Amino acid sequence: MSARAPASLVVRHLGHRYPGSDRRALHDVGFVVVPGERVGLLGPNGAGKSTLMRIICGFLPLADNGAVVEVAGLDVRRQSLAVRRTVGYMPELVPLYPELRVREHLAFRARVKAVRPPPRELDRVAAATGLTSVIDSPIGRLSRGYRQRVGLADALLGAPPLVVLDEPTVGLDPNQVREIRAMLRELGGRQTLLFSSHILPEVEALCDRVVVLASGRVVLDARLDEALATRRIEVEFGGDRGQAQAVVDAALTRLQWASERVRSEMTTDGDQVRCVLKLEANTSGDVVALRRAIGAAAMSARVEIRALGPGRTQLEERFAAVTGGREDIGDG
Repeated sequence: MSARAPASLVVRHLGHRYPGSDRRALHDVGFVVVPGERVGLLGPNGAGKSTLMRIICGFLPLADNGAVVEVAGLDVRRQSLAVRRTVGYMPELVPLYPELRVREHLAFRARVKAVRPPPRELDRVAAATGLTSVIDSPIGRLSRGYRQRVGLADALLGAPPLVVLDEPTVGLDPNQVREIRAMLRELGGRQTLLFSSHILPEVEALCDRVVVLASGRVVLDARLDEALATRRIEVEFGGDRGQAQAVVDAALTRLQWASERVRSEMTTDGDQVRCVLKLEANTSGDVVALRRAIGAAAMSARVEIRALGPGRTQLEERFAAVTGGREDIGDG
């Protein structure tokens, strides 16, 4: 199958209300994905993730006249069929024909998508998703994990420029998850990937960017390294807790910072004190300044520093902060 260039994705001012609903599933959603990016779409249940993906893929009509959704420069409203030929989509609940064998199902889907030549393409996606050993088995006899792989293989048929996956690793065992993650990681650069997941470490491992929805609105759109921008410094002191606290106090005095600006957590392990400093509000310059002040204060006090470096904010922590730690109620 000849490779196609990865697709861009542009979403602007997108809103959506389901018929009969008294609330909007999406409110003025907007973000841009550059070709080849791997973007994690996150949010509580009911935040609007599935609605957004269905509109991008052409499965739901773009009813809001002020909205713009473009895939590889194609307008979803006016060029829906061309968009659908550009996108590979796997919904959360994968529709399969249980009476068909895996090969038969994929061959049928390839014909629907006008993917040619089917035989070589079926072998390619079967190998990529670990289905080679069961490709002649009836789908109805497969485990949930293997049925999930069939849906993923379907989405990859024809090497679409944009791949959109809704919870792609649900139902897979740990070994299968590892294999699918490795495959998805390799898509970056060759195909654009947008996928939703409730497994936040999975998003950390796979994504270049994250877009977080809450109550149908974008509450975070950032590169992964920016989303995880550290607000912490981790220090390991040789000595006791009193010496470590004295160094921290002296560092804040050097910077003329109020003590309330930095929270410290200290734990003692033998002759070593581990200190985690959390900045309440900071820029990258503040982090660097505090690290230097800690080093200078420790040198002046002749307190040994065994390790000094940036900590890391987990994606779970940032997710809870931007979504309010709640579960949305409504269409999602």
